[in-house]
Amino acid sequence: MARRRRSTLTLSAEQAQHALAFLVHEGKLAASEVRKAFGRREKLIREIRERMAALGGEGFGLVERANKGASRALRTAEKTSRPARKRVSAVRRAAMVRQGKYLAAVRRLNAQDRAKVKAVLQSKGWSAAMAEAKRMAK
Repeated sequence: MARRRRSTLTLSAEQAQHALAFLVHEGKLAASEVRKAFGRREKLIREIRERMAALGGEGFGLVERANKGASRALRTAEKTSRPARKRVSAVRRAAMVRQGKYLAAVRRLNAQDRAKVKAVLQSKGWSAAMAEAKRMAK
């Protein structure tokens, strides 16, 4: 059985119908493939229901009732379990942007030129070091 891929795409039933019709119209997807996929889905559902029936009728009812609110409860649990991000101050954000620009400027340089730019950074500051790195990159 093929491994199931996670999908972050959420579509309404109407959007999914339009997408399938469009893909079939463009020739990217054959109508027979869509029919086969629905057939495989129905077969899978039937097999799961048969297994549930083999376990007992009461288990099937419990699972159906639990599934109704399970997805919503799972989503809210995921949201609440994430740790809150600390707010970044304007000064810290500016420092992060500056460091990113510096690293981008230094990335293309060889080790000797990087050492020279680092020396300029220590003596003259960020803007002079970035200007030197851009000059050396040419």
